[in-house]
Amino acid sequence: MRKKGRCVCPKAKVRKGKRCVARKRAKQAPAPVAPTPGTPTPPADGPPFSPPGHDITGTEAANAILPFLANSSFTDCPTGFPTCPYEERYGHFGDGSMYYCRLTPTSGSDIINAAHPYQIIGADQKADGSWAVTLKIAPDATTLTYYTWTVTSAGVATGLYWGPGSSPQTDPATQQIGPLRWVRGARNCSY
Repeated sequence: MRKKGRCVCPKAKVRKGKRCVARKRAKQAPAPVAPTPGTPTPPADGPPFSPPGHDITGTEAANAILPFLANSSFTDCPTGFPTCPYEERYGHFGDGSMYYCRLTPTSGSDIINAAHPYQIIGADQKADGSWAVTLKIAPDATTLTYYTWTVTSAGVATGLYWGPGSSPQTDPATQQIGPLRWVRGARNCSY
């Protein structure tokens, strides 16, 4: 096809010398498969968290940790209740809400705390990828609780909890939590 004295190839073809030939199409990589919520994500060739190579803290650490915290759960039963007789689970959702659940086989004895907003108020990440984060939870307009989670580069999480009326700045933790397992996929309190 000629256009103003030069040859122009039709759509989906390219010039090769004096001829127009079909354009080679790049092979598309297969779409990544999202893991089932609660399914442990095994490290492919290293730790499940991106190691920064040096220690970071504050906003830089919070930004690096957030992709691993949002849409994840800490649990003592990675396969999910009822495959274990009991499950303690903390689900952190991408919308900034957190669920706490203790699921049991005994009717009426489950502990189910619905979604409460969380805010990162402190963060550190080590060069090996391990991290720690302190969260402020606002269950209602007048109550605040706090969690500090420490997660190893292998995904083992331990926590400290400050109940209503106590603060990590001034008081000892009211409860120690874990060890639990970090899994990709935030899970609420449904079975």
